[in-house]
Amino acid sequence: MSQISVTFHKLIQDSQDFGSDDEHMVSRVFFTIEVNDKSYPAVYCDLKQTVGSDFESGPIEVGTPQGVKYSGSFNY
Repeated sequence: MSQISVTFHKLIQDSQDFGSDDEHMVSRVFFTIEVNDKSYPAVYCDLKQTVGSDFESGPIEVGTPQGVKYSGSFNY
């Protein structure tokens, strides 16, 4: 089994550039993935949450990672 390390670099919260509107807050998180001695820098994904939901415990939709070719399973 592979061990994966994720290093978070930056989060841009609630940006209209990424799709935020009156119904959903969309943010983008930037990170590096390291797996099996390979590093995948400049990876990002969008996070989407319904406006008015509980900030700390409400459901968050996590988009598919971008910036890296990934062919494995993904728990959307």
